[in-house]
Amino acid sequence: MKGIFRNERITELKNNRAPIKILETAKIVLHLIAEESSTIDKNYNIEIISRNPKYLKPIKYMGMELSHTFDGFLTYTTDLSGGARSYAHLYRRGIIEAVEASLLKPLVDKKEIPSIDFEKEIILAIPGYIEVFKRINVKPPFSMYLSLVGVEGYLMKLNKEILGATPIPIVEDIIKLEEIYIEDYAELENTSGLLQSWFDDIWTACGMFKSFNYDENGNWGYGLNSSE
Repeated sequence: MKGIFRNERITELKNNRAPIKILETAKIVLHLIAEESSTIDKNYNIEIISRNPKYLKPIKYMGMELSHTFDGFLTYTTDLSGGARSYAHLYRRGIIEAVEASLLKPLVDKKEIPSIDFEKEIILAIPGYIEVFKRINVKPPFSMYLSLVGVEGYLMKLNKEILGATPIPIVEDIIKLEEIYIEDYAELENTSGLLQSWFDDIWTACGMFKSFNYDENGNWGYGLNSSE
């Protein structure tokens, strides 16, 4: 059921169907799905979060607005046109869907993934979503999924030249990274380490064998792409 929900939402987001009008560009899609989310009568007390929404910040948080929805509660950040750049949607069933559309917005038709900010913003967002799950009493196990939508032709933008690293355009239009299955909240104490497999796979899709934001010991921010 978790995989079915994810696949359905990816299809809808590909067609730009979201709980709020969002930029029509490539998207970063993050899902956290409680094990009990498929139970028909399962409803978590999300009013705890709607009264104190600071942990449900959109990815790449730059201020936020709030709204209740049929399925739950929504926070979002708008651009100058009034459309959403990014949102985080908490479902009563125990699901968080976070979608970010500005990080991958082409600049003068140049399609690039900002190699450092892309990873950093996801790493920064997840601890807040974990706190949301804790506060509405979601108990492990639960699953995390990362997907990229509309990314055919995108290149990984390197922060510096790296010997032997030559980015190539992504062939796939949709990339679905493998599930990260969380059995205990203690597994999330090192968020960047936990997510390395996701980022490595995205760099692989761009023609390189790993994320060069990690050093040889798996420390994020100390790799060849990010070190001074």
